[in-house]
Formats: sequence, C-alpha cells, structure tokens
Amino acid sequence: MIDARVVDPNLLSSTDLYADFAARTLAPDVHPFTPTYALWSDGAVKDRWLWLPPGTQIDSRDAAHWQLPVGAKLWKQFAAPDGKLLETRLIERIAATGDDDVDYRAGSFAWRDDESDADLVPLGRDNVRGTDHDIPKATACRTCHTGEPGFALGLSALQLSEPGPGLRLADAAGLLSTAVAAYSVPGDVTTRTALGYLHANCGHCHNPNGAAWPDVNLHLQLDLTAATPDQTTTYVTTMGIMLTRFQHPGITERVAPGNADGSGLLYRMTVRDPGVPLSEQMPPIATERTDATGIAAVRAWIEAL
Repeated sequence: MIDARVVDPNLLSSTDLYADFAARTLAPDVHPFTPTYALWSDGAVKDRWLWLPPGTQIDSRDAAHWQLPVGAKLWKQFAAPDGKLLETRLIERIAATGDDDVDYRAGSFAWRDDESDADLVPLGRDNVRGTDHDIPKATACRTCHTGEPGFALGLSALQLSEPGPGLRLADAAGLLSTAVAAYSVPGDVTTRTALGYLHANCGHCHNPNGAAWPDVNLHLQLDLTAATPDQTTTYVTTMGIMLTRFQHPGITERVAPGNADGSGLLYRMTVRDPGVPLSEQMPPIATERTDATGIAAVRAWIEAL
C-alpha cells in the first residue's frame, strides 16, 4: 500500500509525533513525560513527548546529563489555559560531532486557528492566536539549551525521580544505557521546592556551560552529588554573596538569609516592567509575566533560612 500522507517538513503533522494527527493519537513508542520541576511559561499548559529511534538508548553514563541518540526527537506543546493550542516545539538530534550547532535542530510550529495543523515559523511569531504568547526564533532556542550538555532540558534523573505523570525514572530503564539511581533534591519540602524551581527556571543559563556564566559566578543548576542543601552549588554561590553587577536600593546580597526582600535573586524574579532593562529581570527572555507560585516558593525558602 502506498502511504498517501503528505510529508512536509514545515508541518507539525509530518514530524512523526502522531499516528493519527486529526485524532491526536500518539505514534507508537512516543513517551509522554512531565518534569518534577517545570519551567514557568507565563501560565501556559504544556505537554512533552520523547521518541527514540528503534534499537537506540539515551546515553546515561553521566547521570546528571543525559545524551540523546542521533535521530531522537523531543516535542513540547504550549496551550492557553482554556485549551487553545499555541505552539509545539521540536528538538531533534541529527548528528554526533560534539558541536551543538551541528548536532541539534530546533524549531517551533505555530498552530493554525482551526487547529488542523501547525506551521514551522523559523523567525518566531508574537501574540499567537490573540494571546500574549510569543514563539521565539529558532536561533534563540540555543540561548537556553546550550547550557545543558545533553541539550535537552527537563529530561534527567533529577526531573524524573519523583512520582508524577508520564514517563518516570522507574519506567525508563529500557531507554537508558546505564542504570541511574533516583535522586531527590535535599532538604525539607520548602527547600526542595525552591531549589528545584531555581534549577528548572534558572539553572540552564546559570552554570559553567550556560549563557550567563561569563558574567557572574552564579551556579543554580543542581547535580546529583549534594546530600544536604548547603552542599549544593546554589547555596555555595548565593548565600551572603555580595552583588557585583546588579544594583538596587536596599539590596546588596544575592540571597540574604532570612531577608527575602533584601535578596537580589528574589527581587529580579519579580521584575516584568517594560520600563526596566531586560537585563534586570530574571529570566530576561521567554516570559512577560511573573510567576506568583514560584516567587512565593523562593520567598518562603529565604525567609526560613
């Protein structure tokens, strides 16, 4: 039988995510997953999927930084709270040269108003379908993803260890080259929530491989070695550390233990003002609204220190 499906790389329907696109039936061996600590995207509802070529596995020898095999695909879909589909992003590993610019292809598809398909938009698109959701340029994806040696954010032992929906570490054994032990962020619930949030929302840039590292020695990406909160690089590079670049009246430290309002890290999370330079808000890209839940979590952690 001849496959009558039209294959067009500019259409989401041609990326092999769905066996039946119209019915939104996932293709075989496509694995939904949800990271324990999610990236804030201005309240968008997100779904994520992973597909590996038959007979391949994720290289998990470095338990903290998984490497996808050539041919692997990751999708992340953004929807408005009312369910309106906005964007689906695709990252595909296409080579293994050691150069991210060559090895990975990234692109975003903007959903049509009738949701019959989504179209590749290499130059991005603002205010998709009448919302304030902006699709980034394809080249902008590397700003955040280059800070993760495996290029994939949200897919790791740390992110899949805790109970949750979709693929979890206990289910992924056959997908990994090396067995990986579960890892829980150290500390009480307040501490874990804050450290996990900073890892997911800030750590991909604030680490030695990230885009922000040349400017400040601020390391917010968690690894799998710290047994206690004070051993994490987040504690080591924030607690009582004086600000060197950012200045604001009454704030002199990155994290002032017990004083959330005197902590630069928290203040910058609260900034989303067109009149303020993007370099002052954190993160400086991919968000136009503050995350009240995340701010509350980080505030509670600092106040409890």
